Amino acid sequence: MRSIACLSVALCMARGAKTSGQQKFSPAEQEVLNVSQARRDASNRRDMAASARYVAEDCILSSDDGVLVTKAEYYQHMEKLPVEYDHSTNGREFVLRLHGDTAVINFRITTHEQFGDSDIVSEQRRTETWLKRKGSWLLVALQWDNIPVNFRQPVPVDTSFYKDYAGQYEWRPHGDVDVVSMKDGKLWSRFDKDEDEYLPLGGETFFIKNDLGSVTFVRDVQGHVTGYTYHRLDGQEIHVKKIK
Repeated sequence: MRSIACLSVALCMARGAKTSGQQKFSPAEQEVLNVSQARRDASNRRDMAASARYVAEDCILSSDDGVLVTKAEYYQHMEKLPVEYDHSTNGREFVLRLHGDTAVINFRITTHEQFGDSDIVSEQRRTETWLKRKGSWLLVALQWDNIPVNFRQPVPVDTSFYKDYAGQYEWRPHGDVDVVSMKDGKLWSRFDKDEDEYLPLGGETFFIKNDLGSVTFVRDVQGHVTGYTYHRLDGQEIHVKKIK
């Protein structure tokens, strides 16, 4: 939520996406989806030859790190990994646009990366662009990025201080306001119609489940809460003022 706190339009779009329902696909659209699934299935079982047949030689691949990768580099990396290592599951929330011989697919998927006894789970949203050449669909561009999912666990704290945090916090003038309240012994954050629980990390620092940043409340010399600092994952900070 914090990553789009200052983008009211994006928030509206996000709420609309939750209620729009699954797209109904025509036979032509389903054909593209089937090819996309076949490529992923082949990669998961490490049949690199089968997977590569669906990918154009000049395919643009952009990773969750923002790195551009060639088809050759991608498959050189994947063929080294045992089947039980990196794999993806549960493709869902598909949206597809078909324009003649070009198709764009956006969807959500869960990925697993095995490191020793640790199964690192990531939720991703991917966008694929397919082009029909000589009667066959070829992947010409693929971009993937991780969806913020917080695996931190809250710690026990003294909740009697929660009442100090209640109020309205302005991220910037004429921008979104975070309404912080206490209900049933829990601390809540509300932006417009979106409400999330502030979960304690210790001290006066909190996090929410759908964001990777954290919030630390700030007090003045008299001990009054005057705002909070939002700590982005990349080390940058946003200083938020308490206005009420």
